[in-house]
Amino acid sequence: MLRVKDLMSSALEVVSPDAQLHDVLIKMNRAGYRHLPVVVDDTLVGIITDRDLRLAVNSPLVKEEEDLVRESVLEDVRVDQCMTPDPQCVSSDTPAYEVADLLSLNKFGAMPVVDDGKLIGMISYIDFLKHYAAQR
Repeated sequence: MLRVKDLMSSALEVVSPDAQLHDVLIKMNRAGYRHLPVVVDDTLVGIITDRDLRLAVNSPLVKEEEDLVRESVLEDVRVDQCMTPDPQCVSSDTPAYEVADLLSLNKFGAMPVVDDGKLIGMISYIDFLKHYAAQR
């Protein structure tokens, strides 16, 4: 049976809760990720997504449409102000079909993989697509 450990990405970029959104955007763009785990002392405390960044920049609190205002939001807002705390996680032994159900039902792009309380990877819908594309 196909399991999370067979599909997940274990090469991770992580951010801390006190990181500025500007730094998160740079990390996401550099690595090509849309989801980053938020970690304190090797413990997963949240997840931040490209959607979280878009929502923060396009917040009703930002009254002007100028790029300088949007840029200041990225510099002034911290990860812990817009991340999803305590995200739903799966273990590396979880059957892949269960994760596919969770991703599609919850409209998640990715989920953290945690074993014995430690973040060991991420699994995303892209991992499933890569797997099935390789099956031809």
